[in-house]
Amino acid sequence: EQLGSSAHGSPEQDALVQRLCVPIQRRTGHDFSRYKRTTLLRRVQRRMFVLRQPVLADYVEFLARTPTEADHLFQDLLIGVTQFFRDPDVFDALARDVIPRILAGRPPEDTVRIWAPGCATGEEAYSLAMLFAEALPSGVPGVKIFATDIDEEALDCARTGRYPETIVDQLTPARIERFFTQRQGGGWQVRAELRERCVFSVHNIITDPPFSRIDLISCRNLLIYLESDLQRSIFPLFHYALRPGGFLLLGPSENATTSPELFTALDTKHRIFQRKEV
Repeated sequence: EQLGSSAHGSPEQDALVQRLCVPIQRRTGHDFSRYKRTTLLRRVQRRMFVLRQPVLADYVEFLARTPTEADHLFQDLLIGVTQFFRDPDVFDALARDVIPRILAGRPPEDTVRIWAPGCATGEEAYSLAMLFAEALPSGVPGVKIFATDIDEEALDCARTGRYPETIVDQLTPARIERFFTQRQGGGWQVRAELRERCVFSVHNIITDPPFSRIDLISCRNLLIYLESDLQRSIFPLFHYALRPGGFLLLGPSENATTSPELFTALDTKHRIFQRKEV
């Protein structure tokens, strides 16, 4: 059966998609009904192909009576595409234009608070931790990074800070030497002093309360998987979470210009925005 690629299919297909989300929510506690329809259907189609289930209605019935299939589909819906210093120009812009503003006039006892929703296996959070460590040679003020996701397996990986040999392609030799130790048997592990700056926890930005008193939110390539009305509803949450003058970093296909009363563009090219007072 052709699932189609439009944002909304026939009423019959829409009803099937709503039914499809029920066992996932029952099994995992997470509601994917407002996940972007085209992405959801692509992931469903992949599971249908694996199971040789060519008809969506039959797959929905199978899903309803097979709890383990809800687990498999849930894992397929979690898109953990990440790496260290992904889009290096963005991190250069943060180091040049944002971090100095966050640190300016900061009392030594004041902790810098960063939130990285949708952190997957932790590379983004550790990249931010490295940037701040480089900007703060004395380690004062302190830095705390709250890195969150709904994927518990990915968070377990992030907490250990263990990564394969291939990360040397993403990091400078100086950063490898300063922030990682080589593991016996191959691969690298983030040093303890960097891991201690990062708190990894399960959190759903759609349903769970936001963090507060945050200096920088780095939410890159998460909102693109949500329907546009849900994307817009998240910007007030980010505005609430940020301190006055705090910063929001989005992915290249995401934009806070839909909420001009909440955020002003600091760097349109690199999708860096600053919280407005309202």
